[in-house]
Amino acid sequence: MPELGDRLAEVPTDRPVHLVCQSGGRSAQGAELLTAAGLDAVSVTGGTRGWIASGHPTTTG
Repeated sequence: MPELGDRLAEVPTDRPVHLVCQSGGRSAQGAELLTAAGLDAVSVTGGTRGWIASGHPTTTG
């Protein structure tokens, strides 16, 4: 998050960008920043915890 504003040029502009963090709070802030910059950005609802709780597959290691 701290570097996101400085690294906007590295974010793809030709497709939606999905952001994820542990609980969804920081990714929501990141998506808001990217959207304000004109990018198609979405925060993954519930973050990693929500993803796992919904039974979606994960890989560790």
